[in-house]
Amino acid sequence: MYQRVQLVSILLLGLAAALPGAAQSSPQWTKNTVVVDGNTAQNALKSVSTDGHVLVFNTSDTRIVNLTAGQVLLLEDLGARRVLGTLRQGPITAVATNAAALTDFIQDGTIQFPNNSHQPTILDQQDTSFGPGMDHLTGEVNDWHYTVKGDNNNNDLDFSFDAAKHLSGLDASVKGDGHLENSGFSFMADIHGAKLQKLFFTAPVEGRLKVNWNAITSGANSGIGERRLRLPSFFKELFVANHLPFLYEISGNLIFIPGLGGKKDAVSGGFEVAFNGKGGFTATSKDSAPIKEMKASPKSVEKVTTSALAPHGIVLAVNVPKIAFSFGTTSFMEAVHSSIPAALKNSRSADAYEPRLSNFLSKEDPDFFRTQGGAYVQWVNEYDYTGSGPMSVVPDCTTTHFNLIASGGVDAKLLGLDGKGTFDLYDNKSTKTEPDVPACKIAQK
Repeated sequence: MYQRVQLVSILLLGLAAALPGAAQSSPQWTKNTVVVDGNTAQNALKSVSTDGHVLVFNTSDTRIVNLTAGQVLLLEDLGARRVLGTLRQGPITAVATNAAALTDFIQDGTIQFPNNSHQPTILDQQDTSFGPGMDHLTGEVNDWHYTVKGDNNNNDLDFSFDAAKHLSGLDASVKGDGHLENSGFSFMADIHGAKLQKLFFTAPVEGRLKVNWNAITSGANSGIGERRLRLPSFFKELFVANHLPFLYEISGNLIFIPGLGGKKDAVSGGFEVAFNGKGGFTATSKDSAPIKEMKASPKSVEKVTTSALAPHGIVLAVNVPKIAFSFGTTSFMEAVHSSIPAALKNSRSADAYEPRLSNFLSKEDPDFFRTQGGAYVQWVNEYDYTGSGPMSVVPDCTTTHFNLIASGGVDAKLLGLDGKGTFDLYDNKSTKTEPDVPACKIAQK
């Protein structure tokens, strides 16, 4: 079952734990950081725009009323936002914001989380009708109909997804189920002088994944349309250190491109993989190094079943599992949803202020699968198949490419880190041609 969980307090180790000679046990904020305590923030924040960039307050609190561009607004237990501009109307203050990097508001401090996430407390197992981003067990986006399930038990996670499109002349679906063992993470960010000195992130990725796919044409069609789907999280949990909420989530994405030329074609297949080990990276202000301890192997790659007479093919990429730990707009929206759900339900109020604040707004660059403001490790299962069909000059030849790729990454800009943001952790590629004869190999080139 997908779980909405309670904020869990986790130790934040101050600079004294990382740098000799320092005495503070909690971070020191930068001079341009405006800190608003949690009670005031929850009482004053009345609306958050759909994308999280406009905040509307009803308060006379001078910390909010006197906000100016260039400051960082730290709302305890909710998150930190860079102030881009404000608009005041009576008791209402509307604030244009974007995500703040850790180094925008932490002058000195070390944030450190443990190896394994704590067992969460479920607030409402039926909390699926409303939430930031894609937050439903079942939903629809870009003609994709999807269902996602996750059941966490003592840090083991069973998960499944079902994604389908039913278009004029084309039906396509991708289904998967899997298991993760000992899910958790380690994270450490050491900041001194408002600069990131060291970043460490690692997560165990042990388990299995089974995927089945199919595509059927029933007439003329114009293809699948939007081929990408960002799935809702199988599991997510908010961790709070020193009133800073970080989001830990296990999720997935997929890309599916059927290439069927006939009006009555049907093609289906599947694969199963096992993966183990852990992955991640360490980074400093000068360089970075991957932690390459991830491995995987295909347990099976099913022979494709097809009725297509002419050449045909499919391309499928399944980015499952993806394990991420972040502090940014997504974590802010989740924290607001947990503490002040009415502010999100009342998003129209903040949305209405957005045109009037448009001169100030500078939103993050859109990226379909981006982990905004965080670090991640992931498996990507790349599968592509081509078949010549019985009507081809060289009939009934098939070629299947299956690649297992592990990678890690970090949103370097929002974590205040320069340099490379992605890391290659594992790569295994295989190709199979049937029948294994020269004519088929030439035909498939």
